[in-house]
Amino acid sequence: MDTGLKDKVVVVTGATRNHGRASALAFAKEGANLLLCTRQSMDQLEETAQMASKEGVKVVTAQCDVSDESQVNAFVQKGLAEFGRIDVVVNNAVWRVRANLMDMTSELWDAAIAVNVHAPFLMCKAVIPSMMQNRWGRIINYSGIAPFHGVAGQGTLKMAVEGFTRAVAKEYGKYNITVNCIGPGSIDVTRTAGQEGGTEGGDQSRMQHIPIPRQGTVDECSAAVVFLCSEAASYITGQAYLVNGGAHFL
Repeated sequence: MDTGLKDKVVVVTGATRNHGRASALAFAKEGANLLLCTRQSMDQLEETAQMASKEGVKVVTAQCDVSDESQVNAFVQKGLAEFGRIDVVVNNAVWRVRANLMDMTSELWDAAIAVNVHAPFLMCKAVIPSMMQNRWGRIINYSGIAPFHGVAGQGTLKMAVEGFTRAVAKEYGKYNITVNCIGPGSIDVTRTAGQEGGTEGGDQSRMQHIPIPRQGTVDECSAAVVFLCSEAASYITGQAYLVNGGAHFL
């Protein structure tokens, strides 16, 4: 399938490993140029950039705290200076919060909102003017199955992301900008210390009770991301695509 992504400019936040790296490499294979960022793991980001560059595309990297408005604006302006436009944004940078209501501190809650909800808001505000000018754009946010399973931290935050996705999709569809969510279930990834486990973890006893009884892969998620950003998906917007092996049905 010709995705129509060759020579497009794609932003991937948190592109150091797991979903971010897989998405960056998947877009590179489609011939898209890349603008990648991370908050602190620059060595890993440069590894991603080197891998993607082997596909013959241009890759620009930067350090950026996506919850900081001035840094987001500077990052986007760097991309516009290098490429002249931004066509696709994958808001992959997320931060998992594992606590029930009474154990969750205000500091933890605020930090989770900053990365999971405020950051996509800032990135969309920064890139949409370029998309409007070119009358073409694709935005992908990350949700999950936690909102449907009653998880206090992740569930609330991811439901907010879905609401935000629908709002932006409605407001900017007339500019040929689509906005969708990817909702991974239990995916085989490397976790940051202290964020292992939880309701979306890979416990084998849980895996046996879903229709496809295994963990998914980041490549299976990135395939969905690329499709939603392709020309073939130009009439799909405001949706949440759950990549979860049937662990939850909408």
